[in-house]
Order: sequence, then structure tokens, then C-alpha cells
Amino acid sequence: MLALSAVATPVMAVSVDSEDVPSEAEVGTQYEASVTLTDLYSENNNWQLNVSTELTGDPLWTVEYVGVDGDVTDEVTRTGQNVTVSERNVESPISEVRVTVEGTVPEVGNWSYDPQPSFLAMELAQVPVTSDGSTGAPSTIETWTAAHYTADSKEARDAITSAEDAIASADEADGDVGAAENSLEDAKRFYSNEDFEAAVTNAEEAEQQANDAEQAAQSSQQTQQLLIYAGVGVVVLLLIGGGVYWYRQNQQDTSRLG
Repeated sequence: MLALSAVATPVMAVSVDSEDVPSEAEVGTQYEASVTLTDLYSENNNWQLNVSTELTGDPLWTVEYVGVDGDVTDEVTRTGQNVTVSERNVESPISEVRVTVEGTVPEVGNWSYDPQPSFLAMELAQVPVTSDGSTGAPSTIETWTAAHYTADSKEARDAITSAEDAIASADEADGDVGAAENSLEDAKRFYSNEDFEAAVTNAEEAEQQANDAEQAAQSSQQTQQLLIYAGVGVVVLLLIGGGVYWYRQNQQDTSRLG
């Protein structure tokens, strides 16, 4: 749940030193993410921070400015989805900036199985400040997204994943997975249409079909092995019988010569 999902390469030289950004969350639950920025002055000696999110419920931003001694020298809080933290410029002797956002996970606008629905968890941008106090165009530092789901959609996705694993196992065993793959595609289609109950039903059917295909393939392989063993046994018996016959014939011929 705490894996990072960064989707943009930093444009400016500001570095993300540490991050705690959940990669997925349930719709309607509270969500919190935080990052720490370092290498603050590679591009600008005086700048402001733009912050953005798709979290709802008046998302709360907390920005802490940390001095060279490790102490928090200032803290700014703002609410909103798109905010410029203009109360405090980032300038020496600040060595780190810690940014935290808290809010409610938004509803899913468009459902699809692949890609999984996601929302903007946090985007940070650097806004240069000139000597006369004017600001320039913001440049993205980094962007994070997170997948969001409902209890029903998670159940359906888990069922589809389980079916995919079963199909892969059956295919590796040389099973006929055609029917299972068709059921799996139906499950994904129902998922994208927000019919999660039907998606679960079809995914479970796909998994059962895959398991049946794997068992049939294993049974066929066992039957082939038994036939091979039986054939080898017959050959061995024939060789033994032929050897006995040859030995007896030679014994009879020797007796007649005597």
C-alpha cells in the first residue's frame, strides 16, 4: 500500500529525498501522502511552491521548512486542490521542505480494467521568484498518482487476477485455455462497464475452466506416460521370451549333436 507511483520525471534539479505516497486507496476514505524535498537551489535561489491534488473535501496541505540544523523554522498550512504556497519563499538557510497533503479519495469517473482508474495524489511545482518579487512560470518537480477502487471493484479485480494466474498455470501445462480466456475477457468487459458482480461470476468461471483444462492436460500426460511404460514392458517381455526361445532351441540342437 505504500509503494510509490511516480509518473513524471523531475524537470527541475530539486530532489525528492524521501516519500510516503500510498499507491492505492478506497474511494471515500481518508488519504495522506508526504514527501521531503532537498537540493533546493540548483536552479533558483529564491522560489515558491505550487501544489496540486485531486483529493476532495478541502484537502489540507502542510509545508514545513527545515533549516540546516534540522529544526523546523516555519510551517504553512493551506487548503484547496491547487495552491501556491506564497506565504513563504524557499530560500537560504532552508535545507529541506516537507510537504504533506490530506484529503478524501475521489470517486472514479471512468472505469476500465486496464489501465486501472487512478487519481492525482500530489503534484509539486517550482515557481521561480525574481529579485523584484515577480514570479515566473511553474516547472513540475514531480507527480504522483494512486489507483482508487471500491470494495466491489476490488473484489472483481482480485477475482480476475486469480483467474489470470490459473490460466497461466494451465497454459504452462499445455491445457486448452481457449474457453477460460473467453470468460476472462468477458469479466474484464463487465468490470469496465461497472458490472462488478458479473465480472466476479465470469472470472470465477474462467478460473474453474482453467483448472479443469490443467487437470485434463495432466491426466492426458499421465495416460501417455502409462502407455509408454506399457509399451516398454511389452517390448521387454518379447525380448525375454525371444531369448528364452533361442536358448531352448540351442539346447535342443546341442542334445541332438551329442
